[in-house]
Amino acid sequence: MTITSTISRRGLRRAAICEISLIVLTGAEAVVSAVWHSPALIAIALTGCAVSVFALYLVSRLLDDNADRAVLGQLEEGAATCEELAARLSLRLAVVRLSLTRLLGSGQACESTPGTYGLPGR
Repeated sequence: MTITSTISRRGLRRAAICEISLIVLTGAEAVVSAVWHSPALIAIALTGCAVSVFALYLVSRLLDDNADRAVLGQLEEGAATCEELAARLSLRLAVVRLSLTRLLGSGQACESTPGTYGLPGR
């Protein structure tokens, strides 16, 4: 499944924070409903919690895809180290490392020399 995002990384992070808040809120509501012995409210709260978890998963995938596209775009310009990619893209080093791990695993990127990454066949 390919999902294309037109939302900025900042917007996606804000959406993730909102989803986490919804998960906490609906989880707390489910606990309170259990104390009151209200099965209908428990079911509604747990359904809301499940939907929020799924939405958070989708936002997480969008953030990963966004980072992967940005890293691939920089690798098209030439080979670079992880630190150089992070500096050029204004991303945290951990985000770039995770993106490179995914790209190396899928064969979309390769390690040309130790510590330097590029596109295959270049």
